Amino acid sequence: MTMFAIDDLSDAIDVTREFLTPVRPWMWLKLALVVFFVGGAGVSSPMSFGGGGGFGGEPTPGPGPDPGASVDVGEVLPVVIAVVLVILVIGLAFLFVGSLFEFTLLESLRSGEVHIRRYTKRNVGHGARLFGFRVALGLIGLVLLGLPVLAIVFSTPGAISLGLIGALVLLAIPVGIAFAVIDRLTTVFVAPTMLEHDLGVVAAWKRFWPTLRGHWTEYAVYLLLVWVLQLVLTFVTGILFVILLIPFLILLIIPVLGIVVLLLGLPVILLGVLLIQVPIVTYLRDYALLVLGDTDADLDLIPDQRAAVRDGGPDRDGPGSGWDTDSDGPGGDGRGQNDTADPWERDESRDDTDSSDPADDTGWGDSNGWDDGNEDDDGWR
Repeated sequence: MTMFAIDDLSDAIDVTREFLTPVRPWMWLKLALVVFFVGGAGVSSPMSFGGGGGFGGEPTPGPGPDPGASVDVGEVLPVVIAVVLVILVIGLAFLFVGSLFEFTLLESLRSGEVHIRRYTKRNVGHGARLFGFRVALGLIGLVLLGLPVLAIVFSTPGAISLGLIGALVLLAIPVGIAFAVIDRLTTVFVAPTMLEHDLGVVAAWKRFWPTLRGHWTEYAVYLLLVWVLQLVLTFVTGILFVILLIPFLILLIIPVLGIVVLLLGLPVILLGVLLIQVPIVTYLRDYALLVLGDTDADLDLIPDQRAAVRDGGPDRDGPGSGWDTDSDGPGGDGRGQNDTADPWERDESRDDTDSSDPADDTGWGDSNGWDDGNEDDDGWR
């Protein structure tokens, strides 16, 4: 029995290489922006609990606090609430954009080109549904973990015992793993199903569930391999980050130059980290799409790329030339990659939607940013 999840590891390398090479800086910069929201950075809201820090304990010897320096809870509480609300709004906004960009990335992997405005605009509905699902999933997890915590905190006088803390940890581990698995399956398998068949999240889960159940061993192997891959890639990325950070730290110790380096160096380091993340995120997504297509051909989002790398590689004009530019893509369907005749990635020859606006050569969309053409001629399914 062929294990697709194992065989697809090497195929994903070929598909990723064909997508990202030859290196086009503008395309990589756009991908770096997408990766920042979907894979290069994250927003989390961890909850930490401490036992009895200053509550109910005996006062320690020494000078006590000045009664005049006490803090009025009524004055501090509005500030705390405001800060929490600001963080929550920023986190939700980040999550919403990330949900939209999930489909922008999928469209880019499918078409072989990166058009942020066009692909994002056409998938606002899908992204909003994915955002709602993620928020609901987070709220369920918060309830499952938060209610026991609140019950223990408010029902236990004084310090919380180590036994109760251990019980919370034992509860949090399986719940956290379960929710992480659901979130990953939704992101890398259900979202492509939504895109391929124009479904909502629940309907896409219903469509994907028979595939998951019928090939559960493949997906179990996939989850295990991805976990190992992420550990290795995180370690490698950490080393590269340290290498990028060393010159920055050396310049930072210079008195006057240090401030300039601090202001200008941090964005450069962030961009460098995101550019390192681009091939990693692309590879992991290609790997998931290959597994999905191998287990259910009706859900295959990248059939042309799959066929190209498994039939000895795409028809290439020369070393490092990407997909065959004469056929305009591995399937000759107008989704080709790397039109070397235009280094600015002008794609009038590929996308009928942009033929009326040849002035747009940025790859971000039409000149007005709204892609008013017929989207059915642009690979919309």
